[in-house]
Amino acid sequence: MGELFETIHPYYQGILNIFRELGRPQFHQLTPEEGRAMLRAGVVATPPSIDLPELAAVRDFSIDGPHGPIPVRSYLPQGSVQGTCVYFHAGGWVIGDLDFCDATCRRLAHAAGCELISVDYRMAPEFPFPAPLDDCCAVVDWVAREREGKLAVMGESAGGNLAAACAIRARDSGGPVLAAQVLAYPVTDHDFGTASYAELGDRGWMLSTADMRYFWDHYCPAGSDRTDPLASPLHLADAAGLPPAYVCVAQLDPLREEGLAYARKLADAGADVESRCDPGVLHGYLAGAAAVPQSAEALAGAAAWLKRHLA
Repeated sequence: MGELFETIHPYYQGILNIFRELGRPQFHQLTPEEGRAMLRAGVVATPPSIDLPELAAVRDFSIDGPHGPIPVRSYLPQGSVQGTCVYFHAGGWVIGDLDFCDATCRRLAHAAGCELISVDYRMAPEFPFPAPLDDCCAVVDWVAREREGKLAVMGESAGGNLAAACAIRARDSGGPVLAAQVLAYPVTDHDFGTASYAELGDRGWMLSTADMRYFWDHYCPAGSDRTDPLASPLHLADAAGLPPAYVCVAQLDPLREEGLAYARKLADAGADVESRCDPGVLHGYLAGAAAVPQSAEALAGAAAWLKRHLA
């Protein structure tokens, strides 16, 4: 693996070693049901973090959506609360749930001083594009009606794709005005030919090219238009008028180049953009905030961005 392999932070190297020892399969080698079960088992087996902040309240409820009720989880920090951030979890539009991202949501709500509402949107292949996006936009619309103050969206990976698409749909439909968007290693294109895919897609680290083909095939199956900007935001013809964006990507992630390209597209269109590429970390690195300085710094930057734009 050479020099690149040696740049991986020891925390992630340890995780990769454990995965290899256990013979953990990659997601594309599993059915969606098996992938969801593997992810849930990993969440259950992970020791609880001892550094999670105390919050004023954490509450589960449902919001009516175009395809039925949408489960959500609200995180309220202690002290004054300014604005609301609607958050969309990672998982390739196929796996993931509210528990998968719980620790990150707690840290964000506390550090940003806002209510954070995490969305358990419907997933492919049972509900392909645009059903997951419809759920996410429905929650954004509900928050705009039911909560006072400014509104932001945030997502990781496929959730970053959904956050970016929510911002596009809100702009184009005259929907809620968004004060900010936070996109963590977002999926912004269906192109597997980028430099970061070529460099990193076949290494089997957290996320592979084969995994992303699998996720895309479920989310936008044959007959879908993957060039639709609501599926591939990087194909947006005009990015003017989109909200300020904080974009963070991992150096050792196949999605690195498309995330940075979308940050440039937003900046070129006049949006206020802060972007960062953190060295030595892999896809999904915000979850390592308790152990990895780069992860903690990226998460703190996201929280500061939210706090500033929701104030």
